[in-house]
Amino acid sequence: MTYLQGFTSYLEEKGIKYTTDDETKVRVSFNVDNAPSIAVNVFFDKEGAGKVRFVVWSIGKFPDAKLAAGMAACNALNAKYRWVKFYIDSDNEGCADMDAIVDEETVGPECYELLLRMVNIVDEAYPEIMRALYA
Repeated sequence: MTYLQGFTSYLEEKGIKYTTDDETKVRVSFNVDNAPSIAVNVFFDKEGAGKVRFVVWSIGKFPDAKLAAGMAACNALNAKYRWVKFYIDSDNEGCADMDAIVDEETVGPECYELLLRMVNIVDEAYPEIMRALYA
């Protein structure tokens, strides 16, 4: 069983809906308190080494005039949260990223815990990103 299969099996046991594009990516969407929704993309290393990346794209799109405020918000969030890093990508969109190494035997519960942690942190950070975007 691959790491991805271990994770998706665990999601199915929990009744969590997901989509998968190929052998390396799982996407899980959540309805949350602050953001309209949060879609987490989970990428598993092709070599099967237990490396996994969690990414949330498009938290907010910053016009050029708001880039400095967006970067300052990302810096403040990075200082506040140790598990997730926030950044603005080349399309001026706010994003969140987290990397981990997981064990093959416990990939399901480990990735599920990391997924929930990512969603909670991004949801908590969402108002601060929106303040930077609209203030």
